[in-house]
Amino acid sequence: MTDPLVDSYYLFGLEALQERLPALAQEIEGVRAAEDIEYVHRMRVASRRVRNALALFGDDLPKKHYDSWRVDLRRITRALGAARDTDVQIAWVEDFANRTADPELHVGIERLLLRLRQQRARLQVKVVKTLDRVQGKHVLDDMYETLHELLVHGRVYEIESLPTDLSDRARAAIVLRLEEFLAYEPHIAHPERVAELHLMRIAAKHLRYTLEIFEPLYGKGLRKPLKVVKEIQEQLGEIHDCDVWSVFMPQFIAGERAHALDYFGDATAAEAFMPGLQALVEERRQSRLKTYYVFRHFWDLTKDMGMWDRIRHAVRLREPEVLFSPDEPDGTQ
Repeated sequence: MTDPLVDSYYLFGLEALQERLPALAQEIEGVRAAEDIEYVHRMRVASRRVRNALALFGDDLPKKHYDSWRVDLRRITRALGAARDTDVQIAWVEDFANRTADPELHVGIERLLLRLRQQRARLQVKVVKTLDRVQGKHVLDDMYETLHELLVHGRVYEIESLPTDLSDRARAAIVLRLEEFLAYEPHIAHPERVAELHLMRIAAKHLRYTLEIFEPLYGKGLRKPLKVVKEIQEQLGEIHDCDVWSVFMPQFIAGERAHALDYFGDATAAEAFMPGLQALVEERRQSRLKTYYVFRHFWDLTKDMGMWDRIRHAVRLREPEVLFSPDEPDGTQ
């Protein structure tokens, strides 16, 4: 663990981690009840924010805590991720059904909804088991208490903590995430590069969460870039959602034909589902094209605005505000 006598980044990291835990814990009961899909969404996002902070500041934590927390948080995110993805699919298919007037198409759409709801019920069992494990081990309580102890321990030192320490490491973290994100720029001109655009979405997410962590240090300097990165993440997310359907639907159609063959001895019974399922596939294909070109246009605008140089400029020229000092042990300004 880095010596807190000389490392303001260490204390900043402890505070950032501790501040993000309540948003994760407060969604647990709503996720268990499974009456509103937004609980799963909020808890999944909260878990990602904690994991991003842990990745940024993990080197400054005792290794036994870091390794244990990393594993437990990954379990949470994975369980919630599968449930959230299915929730999104169900919500979209329900909306598609409401926009579809042809009764012939509804046969296939309703069959897809049935299977997705069955899948979501199975996933809820896994989600609850994961929450049982997390709460049984008191993972979040232990994290909060340990971080609090480490913060108190750090603050008893006479931390002179020159701002350059926090500034240099915050700048390095932001620039690293930015360059990881921009490394995917050559793939933007190739809409067929599904895997690379998906990885760019993940890199945008990591950049966004990193900017969110350090935004308080830079005043308004990162406010506009944050909005832009969030928009790019969402646009790439919509493209990825369409790509998921393009893989899922052929498998689903093949599965329904196999079910019909097993049950009736003939796959023709599944043909009644095909018009609705094929209509859905076509809608997703068209939506993917449209969303991709919206993204391309937005990306060109960000280049015209010099958005990525604005991030570099903001973190290069501004010194972060000192958020704590020896005279203010509670961390307030």
